[in-house]
Amino acid sequence: MRYWSVLFALVSAIVTATFVYAPFDDDWWLPSYRATNAQSIDTLEGIQAQAPRLASSLVPLRGLDEPADPERLEPLDQTRAWLDRQSALLGQAIQSNFLTTRSRALESQAARARAAVVEARDLLGTPEGSEAIDRAVSGLERFETMAGEALSAVVEPGGSMRATVSTAAGQIDHLYILLLIITGVTFVGVAIALVVVLWRFRAQPGRRAHYSHGSLRLEIVWTVIPAAILVFIALYQLRAWADVKFQGTWPDVRPLAEVTARQFQWKIRYPGPDGRFGTPDDLHTVNDLHFVKDEPTIIHLKAEDVIHSFFLPQLRIKQDAVPGMTIPVLFDARKAGRYELLCAELCGWGHYKMRAQVVVHESQGEFDEWMAQSLREQERSDPTASPASADVAAASGLRVE
Repeated sequence: MRYWSVLFALVSAIVTATFVYAPFDDDWWLPSYRATNAQSIDTLEGIQAQAPRLASSLVPLRGLDEPADPERLEPLDQTRAWLDRQSALLGQAIQSNFLTTRSRALESQAARARAAVVEARDLLGTPEGSEAIDRAVSGLERFETMAGEALSAVVEPGGSMRATVSTAAGQIDHLYILLLIITGVTFVGVAIALVVVLWRFRAQPGRRAHYSHGSLRLEIVWTVIPAAILVFIALYQLRAWADVKFQGTWPDVRPLAEVTARQFQWKIRYPGPDGRFGTPDDLHTVNDLHFVKDEPTIIHLKAEDVIHSFFLPQLRIKQDAVPGMTIPVLFDARKAGRYELLCAELCGWGHYKMRAQVVVHESQGEFDEWMAQSLREQERSDPTASPASADVAAASGLRVE
């Protein structure tokens, strides 16, 4: 029995350490922002690593005062081909809504650097060749700098489970840690007591068992203390519950969108230029929710078929979507970036597919630009033919991971 008690103690210690570590690990429940956007981040890191090398390969061409042979032109050709590849990769990053504004600026800089390289190739060996090479080198250096600035924006990613990125997150995390401490201390205390009892009162030759009908005083103590803790928790969390759930405490803002859950996707409708839902100029998307940083956002949540659950884990927001009900949900984000929307209610065989992207824009202007572009694309695809065609048209331009 002594060995079993030691094994139990070790297992208890490992389990306790795991639960204490879990909330501080970005990858415990969900892929981190860096993992979700690995390809786009690799593109930025590749630009930062390769641009200086390519710029250095062009420097020796500055003083060339005679027509260049194919071997001399090779660095310029390699640089142009590399810039073409980076433009394509940045285009993919834009399509996936990764740092949209910065990615577009990088794509434009890649085009300018490529034009400078092509010009340098044409002027190589002429009096203007050195200046053209300088412009090409300068374009590559600027390209590298912009990539570094973009990378710095994802050092502490918006999608991290660890970062406090919403108003509710601070309150919810505080309650979570408080409960973790209470339950952790209780678990450790019970585990230690159990191990001591297993060790001290193990079976031994000549020892007789002693039976007791219990202690009324002890039973009162271990009933009153847990009851007092539960009452404390119930009262302590009222402020957070009121801020998140009570509409009387919410700011007076217009609903941003209608979000309808169905097997197995999130349908999202934004009011168009007229500001009203249910009119021909509404914008329809699938699995693609956008809003603005630092702005309180309200959505109207619905369900078409079964119960679903609207879950923004990074923002610490969860609300069931119930058929026949329209439920307002309030949230915000303090940091622009890309987050995840999940269904936290088992809703059928395709439950695992109910995963959407949430894009938090840096400014209202950036959101308005996305809105205008999406409306133009929707008009070209003629999504008004039927609700189903609207979903398909919206989904056709969306990368769902």
